[in-house]
Amino acid sequence: MSGALVGFRVGGEKKLLRLHGERGCESVLTSLLAWLRSVSDARLHAYAGILKTVDVTQGRYTTGLEEKERAILLAFFEDHLGESCQPPTWAEAFSAFPELEGWHAGFPYMPAASIDACADVPWGFLLDLDADRGAGELQIFINRHARFSWRDMGTEVAAPCCNLPLAHARKLTATDVSALQGLLNQNFYSDGIDPLLPLREPARSHQSPPFPALGATSAAASEEAWLARLHLAAGHARLLLERAGLRATVRQVSELRLDDPHCGAWLRETLAPEALALTLAIHGPGASLGQMARVAAHLPSLPFATEARTEAGVGVGVETGGLPLLALGLNPHTGLNLDLRPEDGPAFFDALRTCFLEGGMSVQGWRFLIKQDNAVLRAILQFFPPSARILRGFTHFINLLAGSLQHEPLTLARCQPALRGVERILDRTRGRPEAMREENARIFLRALVRARLSLEQEANLAHEAQDVSDFVYAHTAVLKGATWASLCRRSDAWHRALLIEVDPAKDLRWPSLLPRYQSGAYVAVELDCGYLLAEEGLEQRHCIGSYANACASGGTRVFSLRQGSAQGRRVATLEVQRGHDGVWRMVQIRGKANTPVHESQVLGVAEQVVAAYAAAVQAQADDQRGERRGLQGQVAQLAGDYAPPPYVIHRQEHWTG
Repeated sequence: MSGALVGFRVGGEKKLLRLHGERGCESVLTSLLAWLRSVSDARLHAYAGILKTVDVTQGRYTTGLEEKERAILLAFFEDHLGESCQPPTWAEAFSAFPELEGWHAGFPYMPAASIDACADVPWGFLLDLDADRGAGELQIFINRHARFSWRDMGTEVAAPCCNLPLAHARKLTATDVSALQGLLNQNFYSDGIDPLLPLREPARSHQSPPFPALGATSAAASEEAWLARLHLAAGHARLLLERAGLRATVRQVSELRLDDPHCGAWLRETLAPEALALTLAIHGPGASLGQMARVAAHLPSLPFATEARTEAGVGVGVETGGLPLLALGLNPHTGLNLDLRPEDGPAFFDALRTCFLEGGMSVQGWRFLIKQDNAVLRAILQFFPPSARILRGFTHFINLLAGSLQHEPLTLARCQPALRGVERILDRTRGRPEAMREENARIFLRALVRARLSLEQEANLAHEAQDVSDFVYAHTAVLKGATWASLCRRSDAWHRALLIEVDPAKDLRWPSLLPRYQSGAYVAVELDCGYLLAEEGLEQRHCIGSYANACASGGTRVFSLRQGSAQGRRVATLEVQRGHDGVWRMVQIRGKANTPVHESQVLGVAEQVVAAYAAAVQAQADDQRGERRGLQGQVAQLAGDYAPPPYVIHRQEHWTG
């Protein structure tokens, strides 16, 4: 069972009315708002008043209904069932409409047993006609993982996730519902945590400057976008949403992060320095408000908590080695069952060490883990979060890293490409001799960490590491004595050999409207097949080879800008995209190894290429219109518009990216 519950509250009493079937929040909310717009406030209160007469235990309304009340009740049936009926009891109403029972699951009342059976229903909507001084309020509830019983909907146990005055709810457009749905879904995945945050000044109410709300960019041209303010009071966080006089309040904003571009700086100024410093030390600058709340709740019992201090009114965290490992003790979902004891901080790490050693971690692996820089340790834990379920796999991975690097430090800049490369090699070589696959993973890791790279090479390391890891896992012997430079050379030769073997009949192609464009000393060559994109990626050391499907779809075009002639030196790679308005624009231009292009002459030529391509698209569109003019009822498809390619898209593993 899934869907959403809908209910009324009037005169202090509550009735849950309907359980929708397989429908999402936006679908139910749209239907509910359409119904609200069709009924007046007086009729709404009349419906709710009649529902108060339902005897939930017997499934019937009282026999003393007046004719006026009975007429209101029948109108309520017509609104919901689409036809008239004369049911003497609710039970007989079910008999009259048996096909609707499964969909409504208790319409128009829901017995307590049925409510308790709705544990997997995620959404609830309550029309609270007592709220907002009797004007009424639409309350939206999220009940993920059955955190509360639906019978508690609207109580302190189950407070609403979002509140809107009924008068405002009736004015919501489809765009508003979509934007609101985005916010609710964002908080839906936060497991419903309403974080209690420590404030620098707890007695004062804090309100952030306005910033665009999630989904605001999707507002129609004739509408204003939703703006949000983050409101902190008594430690609780709320988003106050406003648009053209409409307002809504959203709670459970635990997924909001401390580095949010709109209110992150304001948050860091408002939150208590000690808890903030320790949160940043454990979880990093991208910590969420939910993580901040957990740290604050455990602050007295956290090991090394006393080392977070305040200097000149600013929170300063002393980053002790292994501090992010505290996140394992704050997260009960890991299943490691680690205790945080305030009287003996190091005991936590003793318990964690015992847990890891019992899970197969070597002493060398443990020492490697706790000696990492905190930023690197956070990256490792995010890449491969340990839990009781996968503890053996995690400890084996750490042992491999420790045995490969020995005393070499793992820097943050090389952490992600190194971890991804090792995982890729181990994953793609399953079934081969264990000693060979792990030895090649160690060789790859040592070579990458010890490599001396230029700034240009460092900037393109993620792409280079993926190419090299592809070569390493395809190699069927141990790569003894390899350095990073030798691995890169052998990887490049291997990729070129694969490129030569591409079957032209299976290559991905798309129409070229501007094969060559000359401007002064530069020539732009349009790349119109997967082979040319892959070749450009190999020569320029970037991932343009992975853009084949985007080009085949019709929305992207790629040009290689070369000096002198079409066979000249490659200067830059230019990507052109068609926007939603149909206009073609340059979205990026990069030199070798993804370096930015700053030369004004090259940038000027790139703009000319974009204009020339847009003109070629328009010319072909005009030709097609002319050919189709006079044919009634047909709509010509313009050149450059999206059309599914008439050929099969073949997956080509050798393309870079």
